[in-house]
Amino acid sequence: MPVDLSKLVAQERMVSIEGIGQLVFREATLADYQRAQHDPHWWVQLIACPDGSPFLADPKDAGRIRGELAGRLLEEATRTRPTEPPSGGSGGSEARSSA
Repeated sequence: MPVDLSKLVAQERMVSIEGIGQLVFREATLADYQRAQHDPHWWVQLIACPDGSPFLADPKDAGRIRGELAGRLLEEATRTRPTEPPSGGSGGSEARSSA
């Protein structure tokens, strides 16, 4: 039986970025990472304003953002999020021991 795709799609989260305010970040997908090979501003499309509008009207404008601020945005856009622990579990995904 195939896996339910709705459990695998990218999630969104609201994050407060100092100097900007609240922004919505969508987790990167495989398609996003593939686009990164030829688009240096691919990560801008992972960011939206709280009202749902795009963070920047033109993603290429990301090249004009101060380096420190752009670094924080890129870091948040590509941040690895832990998985949800299983019911009754105490942590995220953990390697299983074969011993």
